[in-house]
Amino acid sequence: MSTKDLDEVLRLTASSVWKGLRNQSLFITGGTGFVGKWLLESLLHAEREMKLGLKLTVLTREPERFARTSAHLANAPAVELVRGDVLDFEFPAGEFSSIIHAALPVAPPDSGGDGQLQRLAEAGARRVCELAAASGARRLLHISSGAVYGAQQGSNPLAEDLTWDDTDTANDYTRAKRLAETIVGREWPFDVVVARCFAFIGPGLLASSGAAAAQFIEEAAKGKGIVVQGTGEAVRTYQYASDMARWLVSCLVLGAPARTYNVGSATDVTIARLASDVTRLANTGVPVRIAGQPSPGLAGSRYVPDVRRASAELGLTNAVDLEEGIRRTLAWRRQAPSAVSMAPT
Repeated sequence: MSTKDLDEVLRLTASSVWKGLRNQSLFITGGTGFVGKWLLESLLHAEREMKLGLKLTVLTREPERFARTSAHLANAPAVELVRGDVLDFEFPAGEFSSIIHAALPVAPPDSGGDGQLQRLAEAGARRVCELAAASGARRLLHISSGAVYGAQQGSNPLAEDLTWDDTDTANDYTRAKRLAETIVGREWPFDVVVARCFAFIGPGLLASSGAAAAQFIEEAAKGKGIVVQGTGEAVRTYQYASDMARWLVSCLVLGAPARTYNVGSATDVTIARLASDVTRLANTGVPVRIAGQPSPGLAGSRYVPDVRRASAELGLTNAVDLEEGIRRTLAWRRQAPSAVSMAPT
């Protein structure tokens, strides 16, 4: 990510958020993933520029690997790495003011059907809540997914007050995210805010994630033509990662207790149009090819959030539109051939 991205996070986040984080001690799970790294980058930039007195404790199964691939994060004075698995990690000594729980891998639909992902989600959410209670934390931000809504019916955007039927034919990932929300929604001695994340674009999002935008940018950055495996008619929205980070930090500090907020963009685009836009902005000169083959995924044919609650209650809007987000992500990908480093440039 660029210093420009981080400066935008700093400048566009409400001053009350940074004030609320001053001298806070945060425990973060999932800090080595796409969302977690953006949170760490943003928080550490704020720490450098504003001297907030932050302490960030990050749970990771492989501290040595994280230190190799993201040395500027792992070795930051404000960061402490704790070795462990979210299922059964030992509680670090001391108190934490807030917890950010972002750890749950994405598994493809029908990945065995044995409920393993659901058990992981349940055990991890419970363990994190137990830490929050034991450490005296006052708030927990649970980072969930718009996948909890299941297949979108009709053209109305997915709103936070929608309910779902647990007897539906949801995939394992959707059921796992629903179960985790059930765990954190129980009565705990701290405030819980839930952020349901939708689709993103930005530096650090790798093609291996399975995200269409990341795969398209990967091919275009190499000068190759983009192949859309499906019909291209599926509809998505993409929030740029710096906006995502601002929204999540704002949810942590300003979100109402026991409240859920969608995190994403309301501007929709078909997959075919996305591929066309990436091709145009990358200037590859190679036409997009629509294969028209079945292309199963975690979301259905339409995946569009209603973000009016975040706007009305937290004052959040998106500063980076999709075209600019594509440009910035292409620039990052071309400057990082290994697609591993996220150090500011």
